[in-house]
Amino acid sequence: MSLYQPFFNGKIGVADLTTRASYTLDLSWEVCGAALGGASLNARVLSEYESDSLVFGTGPLTGSFAPASALLVGTFRSPRWDHLCHVPLMLRSGPELKFSGLDCLVVRGAAPEPCALLVSRGKVHVLPVPDSADKTVPELLQALRKTAPGFRASIVTGPAADRNSPFASVSVDGQGSLDRAGLAGRMGAKNLKALLFHGIGGLAFRDDHPALSQAAEKTLRDAGTMKAAGFVPVLKGLADGAEAARALRGKLGRNRACYHCPCPCMTYATPGKTGQEREGLLLLDHAGWAGLSRKSESALPLLGRCLELGLDPLAAGQALREDRPLKEALSAVDALASGGTSVVEEDYPSAPGIDAHDYRLLGGGITPLSAGRAWTERVAAALILGLCPVFVQIARRLNRSDFLRFLSSDAGEVKSLAVALDEQVERLLEGRIPESGIGNRV
Repeated sequence: MSLYQPFFNGKIGVADLTTRASYTLDLSWEVCGAALGGASLNARVLSEYESDSLVFGTGPLTGSFAPASALLVGTFRSPRWDHLCHVPLMLRSGPELKFSGLDCLVVRGAAPEPCALLVSRGKVHVLPVPDSADKTVPELLQALRKTAPGFRASIVTGPAADRNSPFASVSVDGQGSLDRAGLAGRMGAKNLKALLFHGIGGLAFRDDHPALSQAAEKTLRDAGTMKAAGFVPVLKGLADGAEAARALRGKLGRNRACYHCPCPCMTYATPGKTGQEREGLLLLDHAGWAGLSRKSESALPLLGRCLELGLDPLAAGQALREDRPLKEALSAVDALASGGTSVVEEDYPSAPGIDAHDYRLLGGGITPLSAGRAWTERVAAALILGLCPVFVQIARRLNRSDFLRFLSSDAGEVKSLAVALDEQVERLLEGRIPESGIGNRV
């Protein structure tokens, strides 16, 4: 049996939106071994299709017992920068795709009318989404629950994508995302309103995986990492995070983590006193919040409007440039969603101490808790293996071997996997689509 067989279904789903046809292809274990998975495998798969296609894929550890194994990666040629980009999509999106029976999903063509893709039981279904134009993200999700009841994870676009705003951002389960590379714009151009995942299966992992997971958590507890839970401790790791954290005093509720993550870095927040409202807004984008709160004392309601519109909050912060009364600020956010407000491209997005091309290649929105190659290589490895890129920066006491042991219990094989991972990281950072792919050329 292949080393990778327990970690993948060996299936790729393909949806052609132009013809409304869908089908599956076999994913060979040799290709899994050569590319490892995640962003690296996505790039290889994308090489078989048209340049405007989208690939959503999982890593070998996505959905496993490895900590923070939540990742789904969207790979595409960015309409903003005209080069390959990989956007991390967290919460439960990755495991739900894999547990639906597919490892990758390829989206080709463009639909004549708004549509959604439902992935369930190893198949891809193209569903019409009538009367969806300019629906807010919550309104769209409500309509989709009637069209496709039972889905367990979603990636949707909002009015910002409908209006062709360059700062549209996809929303994972209606909570926002780290998309600053134009994934929402690509989906909008295809008339694709949503990806819906209904994962009801699972994969069989080695019997020692629970013990490995517990050992990883013990390492983090002993290092004190797990004491600093929630959105604010990570936010304070940013250069301007302390000031952004002060804007949240008295407004924070319970913490939340992604699939199998022992270190929650997200927190619910409400504009009023804690407990007066329901859970409120989920804070998951640290850099986005820092950029938005720096420009407005009314940042929480502005963030809520960004989530409704499917709009990047960092771009909203850049567009405001100065604090304004809430009504004026909301109008500016609405204008940005319609393309009516400018943002200085040179200042957006950026991360101090990180190569601009690398930062944008890896989605343009991943929280930068370190700088230089230390950030780039660790985050790139996470996007290949299927791990949350924020977690791998928080959990610095865990090294690559701690994660690769979930793939193999053999020490020699772990060393070989580390070498292969280094090679794939370097290829990924070249930022180009590989010349050879998976052998299913269309």
